[in-house]
Amino acid sequence: MNSSFLPDMNKTMVLTHADCDGICAGAIALAKFPGAGVFFTKPVSICDDLRNVEAERIVIADIAINKAEQPKFMQIIQAKKARVMYFDHHPLQAEAKKRLAGILETFVHDESASTSELIFRHFQKDLPKEMVWPALYGAIGDYSEDTEFVRKNIISWDKRAIDFEECVISLGTKNEQFCTYDAKRNIVRTLAEGKNPSEIEGLVKSAKDAVRREFELYKVVKRKAKSLGKIGYLTDTPSFGFRGPAALFAATTTGKPLGVCVYKRERYLDVTIRSREPMPLNKIAEQASAAVGGSGGGHESAAGAKIPFGTLDTFLKKMNEMIK
Repeated sequence: MNSSFLPDMNKTMVLTHADCDGICAGAIALAKFPGAGVFFTKPVSICDDLRNVEAERIVIADIAINKAEQPKFMQIIQAKKARVMYFDHHPLQAEAKKRLAGILETFVHDESASTSELIFRHFQKDLPKEMVWPALYGAIGDYSEDTEFVRKNIISWDKRAIDFEECVISLGTKNEQFCTYDAKRNIVRTLAEGKNPSEIEGLVKSAKDAVRREFELYKVVKRKAKSLGKIGYLTDTPSFGFRGPAALFAATTTGKPLGVCVYKRERYLDVTIRSREPMPLNKIAEQASAAVGGSGGGHESAAGAKIPFGTLDTFLKKMNEMIK
């Protein structure tokens, strides 16, 4: 459990993802509920984190609920006395949607939009007009900007400035100084106050450094990437914060449609998956990981998996079988 919450956390707690969309969604929730606590979580730990949080109101944003975890998640919610609000855009089965809608105070789910957009639209009447900025940052950062909402709102602002501020978040948080939960919580607080991420001292410089490191990573991937069937893959990834680009570069440098980046954790292999062609990466990740005793999911264009040691070859072969 990460610490250093914002004050008055017993009234409202925000549980959100630590990527750009999650940070921006968390900022919008904090703008709606000033003084709330902000806690970063993820699909593999949401049940434990939710169980341990005590508050009158709990806002969950940008956290996928894996199929295997859904019964436990629903059981914990039903046992809570808190009012629970859930905003998300990850794939969810129709039956799960129906059940969640019946036990949550607020259930907002739409796979076609970012969580930042969804939560802004829900609270829009109670927010300053400028809070649309983090909604746009989150949408762009999560590659979910092709929506009517984004198209309608982006024309009211300088798109280049919006794109720049999004990059400051997405790239700036890749480096050590700003990748910690405390640093990201400060970004949430800054956005909730109506300020821009570029106003945070050192964050623009961190983003600039991340771009340099990303191009250096490309050279490493070009030397070390291997291929198997239709997959380019890289093991022993040199930098944890650049797994998405590393996976994409693995596909690019090997000329394959799909790229995989494998990061060795203490107890399992952390797999990041990207593609250069349209394909349902979330379904591929879910089914291939399940075949080796792991778990996976995500979006169609960006997915990940957690698999046991010694199963990588089988996992890659299973993925190959699913690529059309």
